[in-house]
Amino acid sequence: MDTREIAPARSTPAHFRLRAAGISILAAMLVAPIWMVRFPPLLDYPNHLARSFVLAHLHDPAFTFGNFYRADWGAYPYLGMDASLAILRELFPMETAGRVFLSLCVLALPAAAWFFLRQVNMGGDASAAWALLIAFNVFFLEGFLNFDLSLAVGFFALGLWLRWLQKPEYGRWLFALIAFTALYFTHLIGFALSGLIVIAALALSRRTLRDWIWSGGLAIPGFAFYLHSSRAGMSANKIIFHGLGDKLDSLQMFLHGYSPALDWISLTALGAWFLAAWWRNPEFRWNGRWLSIAAFLFALFWLIPWMWADGSDLDIRVFPFLFVAILASARAGKRAKRLVAIPFLLFAARTVDTARHFAAAQPELASLAQSFEAVPRGALVLPIVEGDQDPIERPFTHFWGYGVIRRGWFSPYLMDIAGETPMRIVHDSYTPDGFWDHVYDEPPDWKLVQDDYDYVWAYGVPRFSAPLAEIGEKIYSHGPLEVYRLRKIPSGKQ
Repeated sequence: MDTREIAPARSTPAHFRLRAAGISILAAMLVAPIWMVRFPPLLDYPNHLARSFVLAHLHDPAFTFGNFYRADWGAYPYLGMDASLAILRELFPMETAGRVFLSLCVLALPAAAWFFLRQVNMGGDASAAWALLIAFNVFFLEGFLNFDLSLAVGFFALGLWLRWLQKPEYGRWLFALIAFTALYFTHLIGFALSGLIVIAALALSRRTLRDWIWSGGLAIPGFAFYLHSSRAGMSANKIIFHGLGDKLDSLQMFLHGYSPALDWISLTALGAWFLAAWWRNPEFRWNGRWLSIAAFLFALFWLIPWMWADGSDLDIRVFPFLFVAILASARAGKRAKRLVAIPFLLFAARTVDTARHFAAAQPELASLAQSFEAVPRGALVLPIVEGDQDPIERPFTHFWGYGVIRRGWFSPYLMDIAGETPMRIVHDSYTPDGFWDHVYDEPPDWKLVQDDYDYVWAYGVPRFSAPLAEIGEKIYSHGPLEVYRLRKIPSGKQ
């Protein structure tokens, strides 16, 4: 290849200012939906935020968390959010720190994808504008924030690895080693998928044994930490493979957002962009290696189980990597800059749609937040929640987590997974399994509920209103939410 084709143009001060202004506008658009609302309506987010709050106040005399929880930090592969919030909570109140972290996630993914694509097709990185469309991907909207952050760290690590391959230097390899180790601490699946991409790229480019050895060395610290401290998923007690029909249904998650129409328009526009970039364009070049890697990732989607141990949605976690690999599979030359308006317009439309959805969720979430004032500080609260909506439409499931932050509640459903999360629940209380399944096939044991808790925060379970009224008093209700104060029976009368 003629290196003159890929030599970057020398920027003038005016060009630099114009680019800086454009990046600032894009960054403001990315974070606007997060900061324009009081409660980002993301499924798991309040649970993660509450766990970080507990860890910060375990020994605070203003709270009783030390009676119910303990810290358990280790070299686990899911510490991205907990570690980040451990720093951010020293600078901001917890809920503000959470939104700073969310902002980091939506900014880091497009930036890291741009950095990666720049290494793949130097000078042809205008296609990276498409990565803006996955900033608010399905994992972000579901509050799977460790995995979402691992996408950004993964693309950054892969980009550093490609830089090292282009010019093998010890300093470049060391930076890649640090990035891949950080990727392990962010999310195990992101670490594994990035490793598979490294293996596929080495095999397709027929690299030397030396490159294989040094590339394999990037995974050694993460693999050693995993064997020493985590081993999450090694003894899988549940493996579920989706059938062909479910796999076909899962394809809609490729660019899943709040508007199915926008999702289809975006996919159609991506195909049209490739057609327009290729049609009678002498500068257009397919990148066979990354086209093959994209095919490999698509095949991987069909082979990966939907659930392994405690992890679900495993197969669709390939999609963000597949999306960026598709962008890496072609270089359109100067025409890509003329076509960049297409992804920018789609990004603007999807951002407006996301912001509107976030805003529309606020009245209900505000009414749920009002329930916290009806429950005293330090209460033992059992959430009972049902809801079979799309996971990105279920911000209520873990919303009680704000009660942990604002009122110091104890809840038995803060995420506590040995070898993954840095917090353990040490208080032994009755916990109906229906919460995690989002449906209660059998009613809870109301006697145990009455014995172990002070209050019940019941959402979307009107069939439980009568038995709850028998053991407690309704003190708050709004729409599908009912809060009950439980009557305590003197021990001699039980």
